[in-house]
Amino acid sequence: MKEYRATLRLLYDYDRALVDVIQFLDSHKHSNQPIRETVDKLLNHSDKLKKAVELELQSHETGVRTTE
Repeated sequence: MKEYRATLRLLYDYDRALVDVIQFLDSHKHSNQPIRETVDKLLNHSDKLKKAVELELQSHETGVRTTE
């Protein structure tokens, strides 16, 4: 996945930023705020979407179409 190294790096950086947001909210007693739930869903409950992104990147790299 050399061609998509920048894309993967960006996704990793977004993921790390979401972790930081969760930690900040929790440390400032904002665990019950709606934004905390939104960030948590993106960070911890989007495995299917993350897998779809991986498959999409692989299909572009290999030229093989993947289906869900």
